[in-house]
Amino acid sequence: MYRELVLKKISPTVEEKEELKRIANEVINEIKKYTDFDVKLLGSAARDTWLRYEKDLDVFIFFPKDYNKEDMERYVEEIARKIFGKYEKKYAEHPYVRGNYKGYDVEIVPCYKISDPKEKASSVDRTPFHHEFVSKYIKGKEEDVRLLKQFLKNLNLYGAEEKVRGFSGYLCELLIIKYGSFENVLRNATKWKFGEIISFFYVDKSKVLEKFKGQPLIFIDPVDENRNVAAALSVENFYKFIFYAKEFFKSNDKLKFFFKHEEKIQKEYAIELFKKRGTSLIGILIKRPDVIDEIIYSQARKCLRVFRENIERNDFRILLSEFLVSNNNVLFMFELESDKLPRIKLHKGPIVGSKEEERFLRKYRGNIYGDPFIKEDRWYVFAERKYKDIYELINDMLSRKDLKSIGIPSYIEKSIKESGYKLLKNEEVFLDEFLDEIYKRLFPKIL
Repeated sequence: MYRELVLKKISPTVEEKEELKRIANEVINEIKKYTDFDVKLLGSAARDTWLRYEKDLDVFIFFPKDYNKEDMERYVEEIARKIFGKYEKKYAEHPYVRGNYKGYDVEIVPCYKISDPKEKASSVDRTPFHHEFVSKYIKGKEEDVRLLKQFLKNLNLYGAEEKVRGFSGYLCELLIIKYGSFENVLRNATKWKFGEIISFFYVDKSKVLEKFKGQPLIFIDPVDENRNVAAALSVENFYKFIFYAKEFFKSNDKLKFFFKHEEKIQKEYAIELFKKRGTSLIGILIKRPDVIDEIIYSQARKCLRVFRENIERNDFRILLSEFLVSNNNVLFMFELESDKLPRIKLHKGPIVGSKEEERFLRKYRGNIYGDPFIKEDRWYVFAERKYKDIYELINDMLSRKDLKSIGIPSYIEKSIKESGYKLLKNEEVFLDEFLDEIYKRLFPKIL
């Protein structure tokens, strides 16, 4: 019963499909006015696995192999200028452009015209072979792909980009081809273990695990056996998918797995609820660097790790650490048990009788909080902390001349150097632009 209700909302109508075909043909014909190279529509729009609220067209231009990337970039930019007027330049391994045509988001992607995926110069050159494989086996299963995509979108697990680190559209299609239906994908997922290997052909599991070590899900690309289609999937999202697959079969309310009810959060209510926790909330707000999502999310994730390591190294206990990105700003958020620590700490020294013993005793003997003492087989001392206040630690950390020296990535370092940063405390962290996401992080719900 749920299938019909969900598909009624997410499947494009006959009229919508016809309109998409018409617009796609218009775009292709417009492009062909300015090139003699082959032009093709690829992706979910070409395979009828798109969701009705997605109006995305992926149009590929096939270049001879003697073209370099700079020439390809200039070529597609010139075409985009003529067709779209205004456009965005994006970067994968080849630069590509994105513009709007009659309400449709259109990407014009340059790739090399090759006859075998082994000839590829970059990952985008595999795409035509992906299209050929999926088109051959997906017929009759398009609606199941839509169900899987909507399931993942509702759970924030859809998309291979750095922002999400989830399941790509291509991976969704391969899972449906492999297991036959949406329900069978979930049924199999309930049995997945870390390092799960999926393939359409025989593989040596020990070699595959060695090649893709540390990756939770390994789906061997049917057109390139050296590639894991699920490489972007994070460990966290892998386990989330398994959990929700199990929950799906237990629940009588299947619709909630496809459409979530978004409640409007009031700032005063969120702050009042937070205060009951008795914790300290810290925010570091910087101006968003003018770079694409893929770069800013990657650098923000790395920066969060640097902040967290420095905070924990100085004995502050972190309950929650997150980063949030808006069009204008990046917020690093930490919930601590306390933003202040005692003046002294128990400092562990070397093993009694070791070669480090003399230096340790020389440093701490005569310490105002008492001399070093032996506990079991080690020396210890009550030593004064360098940082007793989290704000002092963060200000000291971010006032360095060379932030790269502590691991702060380049674009974030540049933003801090040029625009500074704001240190926010408790209710100050509840900024309007991030309010909903802050609430979700502080008060998570399973569904």
